[in-house]
Amino acid sequence: MLNGLFTATSAMDAFQTSVETTANNLANSNTTAFKRSIVDFQDLIYSGPTNLQLGHGVKVADISTRDFKQGAEESTGAELDLFISGGGFFAVQHADGTTKYTRDGSFQRDALGQLVTAQGDIVQPPIVFPADTVSTNISIDGVVSVVTGSGEVKTLGQLQLTSFPNPAGLQQEANNLYSETPASGTPTTGIPGTSNLGSVRQRSLEQSNVDLTTEMTSLVTAQRAYDANSRVVKTADQIISSALDIVR
Repeated sequence: MLNGLFTATSAMDAFQTSVETTANNLANSNTTAFKRSIVDFQDLIYSGPTNLQLGHGVKVADISTRDFKQGAEESTGAELDLFISGGGFFAVQHADGTTKYTRDGSFQRDALGQLVTAQGDIVQPPIVFPADTVSTNISIDGVVSVVTGSGEVKTLGQLQLTSFPNPAGLQQEANNLYSETPASGTPTTGIPGTSNLGSVRQRSLEQSNVDLTTEMTSLVTAQRAYDANSRVVKTADQIISSALDIVR
């Protein structure tokens, strides 16, 4: 009976993690370029005779951002908002000097005129705007040009995108950032629209790919499974109590 108690307890732990992951997906349903996380389960060891094997529960094998399906495009009208149509990530230099990756193209200019994320991470390769920039144009292949206060048109640089053999292997971090891991593979950087990289669209952002119906269904399923296993724990406890009473 103790085995049944431990099996149900392992399931409660696993489904609690599933509920928390789904709740995080729902909480980020309006986060720019957010990619939903998926919980992977694995069964635990088996025991018993060859023809009478008994499982010992379930565990969470991984919580991964495997669903890199592109989110819908949302027009914002902001000149420095960029939407990646297709594959790829923007590379940014993080505050600690490391390179991170993001699909969140809600960029802005900092005090030095650099193109940065909302948290101040510098887009790579760097783009620096003149102080008298009046308007900005960014082509679908990432060429950044501006019109200055004197009416002069200047080309500032070329945006690039980075792709990975296995995006699901990226480490998800806060502020819509990802970092490279051995599982993600070696990154490839290039001009938007080449080498299977997506193009960029100005004045738009990528919405979250969280589907509310899917997440609510997953949430209800996980909650019911949790409740069912909690009843198993309660039943096992009652049986053990009854057995102890008999011994007494």
